[in-house]
Amino acid sequence: MSGHTDIIVVQLPRGATAMVWIDLATGTMATSHTGLQMTLPRGSKDGVGYLVLPRDGSVFLSAVYDHFFLSGYCVQWLWVSDLKRVQRTYRVKDETDR
Repeated sequence: MSGHTDIIVVQLPRGATAMVWIDLATGTMATSHTGLQMTLPRGSKDGVGYLVLPRDGSVFLSAVYDHFFLSGYCVQWLWVSDLKRVQRTYRVKDETDR
């Protein structure tokens, strides 16, 4: 990935860290955590309770941040350039993409 993007970094239980971001090369959501690849396609509710899907881009990223923050996780929103050293990347598809 090149360019600048927003990344949500979530500290998960048992020391695991997960990242969620918009893959600028494909325009899709991506994650570094296989478990989130399975749960994020279902969407996440935004601040007023509407279901937001991965195809909604930065609005979805914001809803993911809110979900984890309100669930008590340590969450950070980062703006980075040239993210290249992610060992595994999983594309997050909408439920409707299957």
